[in-house]
Amino acid sequence: MNLDKRVDEALFHRLIASSPIPLIGSALGSLLVAMPQIGTHKGPLFIGWLCAVYAITGLRVVFTKVCQSQLNKHGYTYRLAIKYCLTIALSGIAWGALGFFVSDAPPVTVVLVVTAIQAMVMGGVVSLATFIPAFFAFSIPAILPLIYLFSIASNAHDKIIALYSAIFLLLMVAVAYRFNQSLRNSQRIIFENADLIYSLQAANAKILLQNIKLDHVAHHDQLTGLPNRIMLAQCMQQALEVDQLKNNRIAVLYIDLDGFKAINDTLGHDAGDAALFSVAQRLTTAIRSADVLARVGGDEFVILLSDLNAHGELAVEKVAHKCLSAFEQPFMIQEQFCRLGASIGLAICNKGDTPESLLAAADSAMYQAKLLGSGHMHWAQ
Repeated sequence: MNLDKRVDEALFHRLIASSPIPLIGSALGSLLVAMPQIGTHKGPLFIGWLCAVYAITGLRVVFTKVCQSQLNKHGYTYRLAIKYCLTIALSGIAWGALGFFVSDAPPVTVVLVVTAIQAMVMGGVVSLATFIPAFFAFSIPAILPLIYLFSIASNAHDKIIALYSAIFLLLMVAVAYRFNQSLRNSQRIIFENADLIYSLQAANAKILLQNIKLDHVAHHDQLTGLPNRIMLAQCMQQALEVDQLKNNRIAVLYIDLDGFKAINDTLGHDAGDAALFSVAQRLTTAIRSADVLARVGGDEFVILLSDLNAHGELAVEKVAHKCLSAFEQPFMIQEQFCRLGASIGLAICNKGDTPESLLAAADSAMYQAKLLGSGHMHWAQ
């Protein structure tokens, strides 16, 4: 929906919402005009006119509710707006008919009728000018008969009233137009600001999402999706700080694959990538959800265990055995069964250790395990 139509819809909503004001004004105004005429020779005429005004007012109340319902269900359409303006025109015609009652009427009645019609038109500037077709639908049929009847009168006073009424109508049209333009500009600014805020929020959300993706790329291995060396260092530092407060310890298992180079060289890099991915899946099943499995090199993985008690060595060895067991079954790589093994270096944190020193100790222990042959583990000294 373009901006102009959105503005039209907003102003039409505002017109419907404020519809009780002109309806009450029409009902009270017509009553004030008709009551003083009771008992005069034109009294029945004014009473009949009053009944017509009230009948039209009732019709407008019903149609306003219908418009409100259609507006809520189907939204704004120009056809709906035209129908609503036609009901407003009925009120304008009713008030315009009042001008025919001033022929041969006493001066007080003339003043009363002219003032009442002009007051209704003036009130329409506030209540109807939010939607300019509605203002024209009421004001033109309400005041034109008055202007016409006084302009064809023979005496100069009536012609002056006609001229004055014409000037008044032009003035009210200008005021209503300026008021409508002011409302349209205000509503347009509201929509433009809302669109700008939405665009900025969407751009901000996109930037945040991009930052999350970049952060994930910076801290995770692209092949396996596991934390990388940078993320592992952060996790180790956090785990070390927490476990020191709880008087517990952390440990790392440094895992190096045996037989991976043969797969990579004979079957190609795609096969090597598939092997690494399968290894990552199997190792994940060997640890707790609170533990961290990271890929820190080509065929090297590190497991971080935290919240270990005084007998943590037994828990570390248990995890290491589970990891070695994960390599007992062959891996299906490119429709071929391939065997891989692992050598594991174990290191548990002691007082004064840092993440770097703990990782270096486990790395050194891993090389000692490789000297023992595939499928062995070795504790750091």
